[in-house]
Amino acid sequence: MNRGRLLVEVRQCKKFISYSYGQSLQSHYIKCLANENGSNPTLLLFEFEPVYTCGLRRSSSIINSADIERLRSLRADFHETDRGGLLTFHGPGQLVAYPILPLQHQHLQLTLRTYIARLEQTLVETCREIVGQTRVYPGTENGRTVNYAGAWVDNQRKVAFMGIRYSRGITSHGVSINCSVDMDWFDHIVPCGFDRRHITSLSDEVSSARTVTVKEITPIFLERFQKIFNIDLRMNDDKCN
Repeated sequence: MNRGRLLVEVRQCKKFISYSYGQSLQSHYIKCLANENGSNPTLLLFEFEPVYTCGLRRSSSIINSADIERLRSLRADFHETDRGGLLTFHGPGQLVAYPILPLQHQHLQLTLRTYIARLEQTLVETCREIVGQTRVYPGTENGRTVNYAGAWVDNQRKVAFMGIRYSRGITSHGVSINCSVDMDWFDHIVPCGFDRRHITSLSDEVSSARTVTVKEITPIFLERFQKIFNIDLRMNDDKCN
């Protein structure tokens, strides 16, 4: 490990977990970092049990109480969150990553804008490894919005998503990549404000005989994350479920 680089602990839940439990873990590691008790920054990796979540941009025109009950009747949970973004779905077959980072650390020194750009680059490069270098594009280009931030296949279908929070110098929430998630879950909402036809998964974009799993995509994501953020990652075997 390089002493001139930030060390980030990777904690991966090996089983499906509830969204509420994931949030409690996130809150715990945010507090550890904020208390400056020697804790390292953390990268949390999850696969959630089926859940619909809505960010700070929620409005009654997007979802109301009746909609929430309808979604819960599908045997999925529903949570309002303090992240940016609109309504989306998380579930098995989708990698969710929460970087809990101090952006102004001496070995990081990132503006929020640069942090978002690097997260998006990480998603794009990860998905390109599976779908192909010429098919995956970012939602932003040279600081200009082309599509919503994330990773887009053929500039038409979104396969990876972003919804972050930045408070008191620490990042939370993060990104998700549709690997082999059941896309039918997205049929019940307007995901992130898009027509369902504009949402895809990595498995849907490769050979029909192949399933791209979270297990396959995770080491690719970690390698790209470490390289793009110029940090050191260390796997932590502490049980989180």
